[in-house]
Amino acid sequence: MSEANLKSGIGWRVFLALGILAAMLIAGAFLAWNQRVPSLATVLIDDRIKVIVEVANSPQTRERGLSGHAPLAANEGMFFIFDAADRYAFWMKDMLFPIDILWIKGSELVDITTDALAPAKGDVQLPTYRPLYPADRVLEVPAGFAKAHGLRLGMTVELQE
Repeated sequence: MSEANLKSGIGWRVFLALGILAAMLIAGAFLAWNQRVPSLATVLIDDRIKVIVEVANSPQTRERGLSGHAPLAANEGMFFIFDAADRYAFWMKDMLFPIDILWIKGSELVDITTDALAPAKGDVQLPTYRPLYPADRVLEVPAGFAKAHGLRLGMTVELQE
């Protein structure tokens, strides 16, 4: 085999390997990005109240939550989905507006936290919010939402994808 044929064969293999590597990196970046971006859906409360939600169903989207998010419109929220019911703690790190937190187990509203506020600038201790009872889903909505809609424990909350 000549030296030219040997060099062109090696060049082709390197080119192919780099192409495969680039495709794998692009696919990995897309999957990572997709897990960080919440999907949109509708939540129906008590079969009458519709809320357009961003669904936080990955560890990345749940951790970020509404931190740094623009204020929500009256019918908007963020819906968190967990694998199991527990008394998950939520904090208000980098929040720009107050919210109501609706704690849900299955499709039943089991607790309501109203007017959860972001800490004042310079506060070292971030307040955390937990439900009284275990929940496997959480709906965050603008502060005042629960009162404005007369929400009560036991109401149904259903995600409609």
